[in-house]
Amino acid sequence: MASRKLLGSKATRRRFLGGAAVVGGAAWSNLTIFSREAHAAGRMRVLCWPGYEEKPVIDEFEQKNNCKVEFKTYIGGEQMLQFFAQSPKGTFDAIISDAEYVQKLTAQKAIDPMTPADFSNLADYHPKYRDFPLLRAPGGKIWGVPTRFSFYGLSYNTKYMSEDEAKSWGSLFLPKYKGKVAMFDWYLPNMSNASLAVMPNNQAPYDISDADLAKVKDWLFKLRPQISVFSEQNQGLVNALINEDAWVTPTGDMEITLIGAGHKNFASTVPDEGSIRWTEAAALCTDSKNKELALKWVEYMSGARVQSELVYTKGFKARAPNMKVTKFWNEEQTKLMSYVPDPKNPGKMLVETLIDKSVPRGLPVKQPDKAWIAIYNEFKTSKG
Repeated sequence: MASRKLLGSKATRRRFLGGAAVVGGAAWSNLTIFSREAHAAGRMRVLCWPGYEEKPVIDEFEQKNNCKVEFKTYIGGEQMLQFFAQSPKGTFDAIISDAEYVQKLTAQKAIDPMTPADFSNLADYHPKYRDFPLLRAPGGKIWGVPTRFSFYGLSYNTKYMSEDEAKSWGSLFLPKYKGKVAMFDWYLPNMSNASLAVMPNNQAPYDISDADLAKVKDWLFKLRPQISVFSEQNQGLVNALINEDAWVTPTGDMEITLIGAGHKNFASTVPDEGSIRWTEAAALCTDSKNKELALKWVEYMSGARVQSELVYTKGFKARAPNMKVTKFWNEEQTKLMSYVPDPKNPGKMLVETLIDKSVPRGLPVKQPDKAWIAIYNEFKTSKG
């Protein structure tokens, strides 16, 4: 039974509506509201990023449970929060949230804690995802189960940037990259990466003092002359790199799409100073009208087979916390996704090395979100 794609089949994860400061408004005209049809026992509803609704991801669950899963897709954590708040209680049974936005959901008492022992697939997860700090709940429980993740490192054209240059954020300031940097248009990853560039290997680059935030601002303004392209969409960055309007972007994993499309001269890495790592997680809605089926779906999303499809969707490519995904990939996919031995770190896969060098993305701690957004918008609109 095919899933019903109520929204978002053409959306990509890296699109962020209207730039960094958009938190709603006109963007909502693109959303399709669920019908008022009764919430049947064999039907569940999920609020999520694009990709989860694709047939290879959800088809097995629907067939096995003889049910229909309806999806409402969103783009960006702020849109997710606003849409959830504007929907009647009980509209959704489960939700996919960026890990750092879980704290905002719990503050609204929107999701229920779950018992880790109920999810046997966690034993196959990378150690850093078996017990993920941003998802810890009181009493040894968890707010969500990680489903996919990836990195905001450096993606670059190997004709113009060397592997050694890609080891440092500082290489972006080299004269040859003036006007050759493309940037994904969202304040949170860019400012957190700038924080790491200023204060290398800080495990909480979003938890910084006002003085350190001023250093982040200075770093960004110094970088501004190097940037020629801001894109709210993944495809805009891809096009800039293919056309050589840009040679590098502080948006990791672009090479997965580019190499997959036949462009072999691209690579990505996490600089030695570190980069942030985004993570999505499946959570159970407190007001769900079908919690039993929703819990089955959360468990389903933790499996290696479904994650092998989820991180390889049409919308974009990511990574899987379940390390047994390679059982379902061919050799080319396994290499492209970096689940191969790291020659520089015996006993580890390349993806594990990248996990160790990166830190989870978080929300600003010592300043309000709007303070970071204001700095980012000032940086973006400056002449450089």
